[in-house]
Amino acid sequence: MPLFWRRKKSRKPLLAEPKPAIHVTLEQVKKAVLQYEADMPKGIMRTSLLLPDGSLELSRLSRYLGGESDQKFYLSRETYEIFEEEDREIPYYLDLVQVAVDDYVEERGKLPVMGNSQHNQVDVRLLKDQHYLKELPPFPLYITDQEMLLTHRRKEMM
Repeated sequence: MPLFWRRKKSRKPLLAEPKPAIHVTLEQVKKAVLQYEADMPKGIMRTSLLLPDGSLELSRLSRYLGGESDQKFYLSRETYEIFEEEDREIPYYLDLVQVAVDDYVEERGKLPVMGNSQHNQVDVRLLKDQHYLKELPPFPLYITDQEMLLTHRRKEMM
């Protein structure tokens, strides 16, 4: 029988055993993201790691973390701050209010801070009343001295 009539036996690739999930800390994830950014070509930023739900795609960081983690960490698109799963609502509100603050400053030329605030607390009610926000965050937000970015941490007075 001619050889061209014979079918080659298909070889099934051997499936590697799934590696056990590792536990990583927030600091380890932050370092892994910084290393990822340093290793990527210019123009590729950490936002390329974002999944549609706002979490980080940790499988792409596995070589920096030493394995894959089953935990979830979330990234703020506007401030690039990383949060653990129990704080997942913080980046959502940071992004929402940061855009509103930027629009307000661009149109009004001043910061939307509470008048009696020594900590630059954002006046979210003003932003909502002026239709820059559709919903109010359940915690106070503050404007930092660094490029007018928002944070959920109050700056301590020295």
